[in-house]
Amino acid sequence: MNKFIAIGALALSLAGCGAPASIDKTQSATPTMNLEVDGQTVLTSLHPFYSSNILYVPARVLLEYYRCELKWNNSLKTLTLTDENNTNILLTGNEDMESPAILRNGHLYIPADSLNSLSGAEVQLNTANTVLMVTSGSVSTTVRVPREPLALADGNNEVKLYAALKEGETYKGYILEVNGERHTFPWEGPRLPMNPPQLYYADIDEDGQAEAIVVLTNGTGTGIVAQELHVIKPQQWQEITVPTAEQAVAANVTTSVTKNKDELLLSLELKGSTPSSVSLALPGLGENVDDNQQPGMGAVTYYTVEAGKLKAETSVNLGFFSIGTLKLVYKPRGIGMELETLEFVPNEEYAAYVQPGK
Repeated sequence: MNKFIAIGALALSLAGCGAPASIDKTQSATPTMNLEVDGQTVLTSLHPFYSSNILYVPARVLLEYYRCELKWNNSLKTLTLTDENNTNILLTGNEDMESPAILRNGHLYIPADSLNSLSGAEVQLNTANTVLMVTSGSVSTTVRVPREPLALADGNNEVKLYAALKEGETYKGYILEVNGERHTFPWEGPRLPMNPPQLYYADIDEDGQAEAIVVLTNGTGTGIVAQELHVIKPQQWQEITVPTAEQAVAANVTTSVTKNKDELLLSLELKGSTPSSVSLALPGLGENVDDNQQPGMGAVTYYTVEAGKLKAETSVNLGFFSIGTLKLVYKPRGIGMELETLEFVPNEEYAAYVQPGK
């Protein structure tokens, strides 16, 4: 997606977009207002103001959450916004516009409503009408660390995770804070407001010092949950090696599938510190599964920390059928982690088909 809307849309956006309900445009006078972008005060010498019941903001506020260059042409009454990929012109001074951009004391101001059309940013006044809060939107790039973290560690508010940079729908880099110290990591991931990062702080490698465990959700969908795991030793800001759930399962699970008419026999051999075997005789699935079909594992994966143990759960599927879940528990090994135990738990509807003695 282009970072800036096309010129026609820009002109239209300045011609009087509907204001968010949170902004009372019926007021003709308010106390001096300050600007905040992503929770931080900006442009302290420039203030929003009302003119003819239109709320205006300095055009320079765009620089606070866009990596771009602004250039004003006083003769043509145009403002050029240039970034590394695109150039668009914001028309100003057009008398046909209901809400034209205006100059005041040598600074260009644009209607606050236009911030949303231009960049996807949301604007809202605080209850005292003294602060205009701008939250950079889905096509914005934040060039600062937001004041509010994306995640706090479970049970420890001194361990926090921030986005180092957000560009479009992607977080580009994360900042981990532990007891007031910060370090940036180059991990990338999508911005999923309904699935924010998870953060834990526990001594999972049993060395007497807690690790920060970061779980990022990289995608969700029908039958799919993709999570990414990072374990950091904050004393050295070092990431330790942990096999993903898929890697651990691939190295420690052997499967076989045989068919007898419409019945399907699924067998799993599980390694780990307590090896085990599981077999399920699944009636009716033989007709719906190819002869050479092998179980798929890892389509739905979750990581968590419980009682100081790093754990994971990952799905077992046959074609479109979810059969059960593999539950993993990790243990320390050298300067990293490895699989300790592995258990298969069938879904409730298939529990009755587990073979006796298996």
